Amino acid sequence: MQTQEYIYLNSIYSIFDSETKYHKFNLNKPIIAHGNTIQIRVSEAEIPISYYNVIAGVNDSVFFKVTYTGNNEINYDITIPEKNYDADQMEQFLNTALTLLDSDDITLRIAYDEQTLKYTLTASYEGANPTTILKIEVVSSTANRTLGITDGLSTGDVNQTTATLKFLNSANLNRTKNIFLFMKETFDTDNTNNDSNQGHTILGKIQASQLFGDIVSYQNEADAFISLPSQVTYLDHINIKLVDDIWTYLDFQRLNFGISLIVQYTPKKDIIKTENINTLEHMINMVEDELCDETII
Repeated sequence: MQTQEYIYLNSIYSIFDSETKYHKFNLNKPIIAHGNTIQIRVSEAEIPISYYNVIAGVNDSVFFKVTYTGNNEINYDITIPEKNYDADQMEQFLNTALTLLDSDDITLRIAYDEQTLKYTLTASYEGANPTTILKIEVVSSTANRTLGITDGLSTGDVNQTTATLKFLNSANLNRTKNIFLFMKETFDTDNTNNDSNQGHTILGKIQASQLFGDIVSYQNEADAFISLPSQVTYLDHINIKLVDDIWTYLDFQRLNFGISLIVQYTPKKDIIKTENINTLEHMINMVEDELCDETII
């Protein structure tokens, strides 16, 4: 006979590990298998969209270079402050930073096109001398996904008073489409993903469908449970880390989040019976498919 119980987790009462980025939730009432298989399902979650889309040391730097008459160069090495930006705010910040680095009547500006979701760099000579732009290039960047930049992108050799460099990729200022709940490796689950560098540790996936400053209120519409390995028979705490689409830790800037879990205790014989039924159904389907193929031939 299956039995269930709810666990309500609030990050205010968790212990945060600044190195591993896991929140440790100590349980007042331990989860004890008593000979059953422990199964878990995320039921609800309330998560603030308070993480930034520019992170210091992760995606906060761009380095452009403009070459002009005489093979003179102007370097535009910019660090973007850690905070959240929309496309217009990013354009405004970058143009302010570019202006401070302009010299010799050469200007470099960036513009965002809402119809293509792409940025474009424009270099111009605004002086009276016979000077032209010879090249615009992206020397390096850690903000490739954020701004749609490609390292090494260049106009090639040009000879114009005004030259443009269009970024090839759409800017991604949403930071992430999903919020993944990772359990620590010792609680390895049967879930998986298509990144071989990550283990089978995903407890749940929540769509980051709200705007910055809002709260995602999630309710799981699925009724499937995740079975923990049979050797897991006792849990007095749960470690959970929230990450984005590329497995980078999400910093909610000290705002708390809440997660509701349903724990189900299922007799192991029921798990084995279900697995056997699934295996039998799979074998029947295989035989039917082979018979259909023979009939077609």
